[in-house]
Amino acid sequence: MKIRFSFLLLLACVASGSLRVLAQAPQNSTGDPALTTEVAGLRQSVQTLNNRLKTLSDELFAPEQKKEDQSLDTVKKVTISLDLLTHAEERAEVLRRQLIEMVDKETALRSRMTQFDEDLRPENIDRSMAGVGGTRTAEMRDTRRRVLENDKRGADNLLSITVQGRMKLEEDVRQADLLVSKLRMRLFPLIDKEIDKINPPE
Repeated sequence: MKIRFSFLLLLACVASGSLRVLAQAPQNSTGDPALTTEVAGLRQSVQTLNNRLKTLSDELFAPEQKKEDQSLDTVKKVTISLDLLTHAEERAEVLRRQLIEMVDKETALRSRMTQFDEDLRPENIDRSMAGVGGTRTAEMRDTRRRVLENDKRGADNLLSITVQGRMKLEEDVRQADLLVSKLRMRLFPLIDKEIDKINPPE
């Protein structure tokens, strides 16, 4: 970069000196023909030098600007990708927590269903009526059985809904984890390249 700047500075000095010579040269075209020809030649040389200087300047600095723009674009891409990865990881974690809660709920409902099966056994219904006397014992046993069966049907319906929800959450977690893995595979090589630019490997 310093060499480029020095080179351009030298060209600018040469161009400036030539312009001063031209400014001091006589403008009277009726003077010495040789001097007029020399001044015209100098003007042509300065114009050529100015054009060349502009071309060199464009060639020297345009790639630098292009590299800087590309570097900024890369940083923006990495920043956006990091933000997207963070959100994807957070979403996957939330879904995983929901799945754990759903599995716990399903386990509790299955335990409850097992308990209903146990409570509906005739001997257990009789045992639950042991402290109740009177002529309506049989009717009360039937009532107890119907209540247990209704509760069991309700728990069974809730269990079916919970199982469906758990299966859907399992798929959502799988898709979320897949997205996180895909983002990491694309992002980490970009980060490694940027780190290598800052600290080139020995």
